Amino acid sequence: MRMKAVRSDAVRWCAAAVLCLVMALLPSASLWAAASSETRVFDDAGLFSRSEAAELEEAVAEVRDETGFDAAVMTTDDAQGKSARMYAADRYDEIDLGVGSDRSGVLYLIDMDNRELYLLTTGKAIRIFTDDRIDAILDDAYGAVSDGDYAASAKTVLEDVIYYADKGIVSGQYNYDEETGRISVHRSVSAIEFLLALVVSAAVAGGAVMTVKRQYQMEVNPDQTANYNMAYRSSAEFAMQPGNDRLLDTFVTTMVIANAVSHSSGGGSGRPSSGRSTTFHGSSGRTHGGGGRKF
Repeated sequence: MRMKAVRSDAVRWCAAAVLCLVMALLPSASLWAAASSETRVFDDAGLFSRSEAAELEEAVAEVRDETGFDAAVMTTDDAQGKSARMYAADRYDEIDLGVGSDRSGVLYLIDMDNRELYLLTTGKAIRIFTDDRIDAILDDAYGAVSDGDYAASAKTVLEDVIYYADKGIVSGQYNYDEETGRISVHRSVSAIEFLLALVVSAAVAGGAVMTVKRQYQMEVNPDQTANYNMAYRSSAEFAMQPGNDRLLDTFVTTMVIANAVSHSSGGGSGRPSSGRSTTFHGSSGRTHGGGGRKF
């Protein structure tokens, strides 16, 4: 009986110890799960050291806090037979990156398979990062990649993303769908334009009010008095006179309309306007923008 009691106490103590250990590990497990779900650095090609990946995670978190949209860094040595931009677009959609209903965000891809850098944009980020801005960002990132410092390249891109996001959407920005040719112009009203419109509308409304008020007061006007006293159409005369139309001259104006410049993923591609953001569709059908640079 005594041995059974001792064994029973031992079992209870072991169970209590295991329970305490589990309770102690639960918060850590929850934090690990949360951290895993927030991973934004996907180094499939193994280009970053552990410390570099951690630093990039912090840099990405700063981008997300500063801009309000999502951001990620990705490397690959197997693009699955796809171009860099289609691989970036499909991975962005598969991982379900992005913020809001339009899944706004950016993804910087270092594609070792196609030997190409690609900056993908989605949602509101398409408006901010025009073709010219993406070219400028890739210009900044190219040097570090040429030196084999891939982490520095990613850091540069993330810093530039914050910089241009802070500058906002450029004047005259428009999205150009390279597949359909459809153009979507960004509409915005500046503070000066708003105040000017307010003043003009107030003046027009005030004039209309004063006119109606004057008419209801029936202010005396000699011309109106004469018209009131004259019977309607009593003095009216109308006569149709024959007339001839003569053609004096003709002229034709011609204008050459330049063809739209096609989007190229290579560096140095022509861009028709600093406000243009070229868009395409990923395999999921979602609209993306972006640009690439071979290295």
